[in-house]
Amino acid sequence: MSDREPPTSGDTQPSGPAAHRTLRLLSSSGGLALRSLADASAIAANPAVVAEVFGATDPGRVRKSNQDQFLVAALERSLLIEGSSLPAEAGTRLVDTPQGRIMVVADGIGGHGGGEVASAVTIDAMAHYCFEAMPWVQRRSECSREELAKGLQDAVRTAQARVRRVAERKALDRNLGTTLTMAYVAWPELLLVHVGDSRAYLMRDDELHHLTVDHTLAQQMVDGKLMTPAQAAKSNLSHVLVNAVGGKSDELEVELRHLTLQLDDQLLLCTDGLYDMVDDARLAAALRRTDQPVEAVVLALLEAANAAGGRDNVTAVLARF
Repeated sequence: MSDREPPTSGDTQPSGPAAHRTLRLLSSSGGLALRSLADASAIAANPAVVAEVFGATDPGRVRKSNQDQFLVAALERSLLIEGSSLPAEAGTRLVDTPQGRIMVVADGIGGHGGGEVASAVTIDAMAHYCFEAMPWVQRRSECSREELAKGLQDAVRTAQARVRRVAERKALDRNLGTTLTMAYVAWPELLLVHVGDSRAYLMRDDELHHLTVDHTLAQQMVDGKLMTPAQAAKSNLSHVLVNAVGGKSDELEVELRHLTLQLDDQLLLCTDGLYDMVDDARLAAALRRTDQPVEAVVLALLEAANAAGGRDNVTAVLARF
């Protein structure tokens, strides 16, 4: 396995020119509710939209509760018709061609339900940001990658503020927090947002690449040449976070990474409940089972983590492009 830099590199109705397609589709409905503005050929040509994606979470064999959360969502614009003199029934929802996907995993920290709240609030905040930002994200010529990256960083800091407010309102432990590993895919671009020790992996050309770095005390010691990676993997310090969304510290490092995806790439996001129990060799072997549906691969990974002891909550989201 490798942590080297990876290589860089509803119903649909075909539509006419964008400037006229809404009115034309409505007026040609013949009394039937048209449900989409999406160009079928545009959808078929967008691997981010047609990618096979599946996520699942499990409490494991030891923990009484599950503080992990995940989200998989398509980003698209929609228009809900409430009434019109045009031949379109009230309740018709017009959906434009989906622009991409977001995939998120978060591993909460904090007793008495605090971790579960922190991870849920953080994912909710990021999802709302992506939805609200979508109209300007779509104007690729008007929105640079740098603007998008800055917006995502700001969104994480907003999520941190929300976690703190919720903790105070619910009288929860002020130390509660969460990891966050999020992939925003607008083909062929991938933007990764990372805080904590959940991970993102890329499977390309039969090789597994680490896309994120753990924000732990053990990793800091590895970076400082005070510990080897092998020692870090077995150390209790590998679970001591130095960076998380929430908590008392105002210091928050939001790691961002941009990659260019290729066809046949696989992207895996997971919490430490998976990679602590299933090593890189077995992760890669599971991802090589492209003869199986993505859902079967993810569920097999969760089962493998539990079979190895299931010492923590385990969550995985896998996309096959």
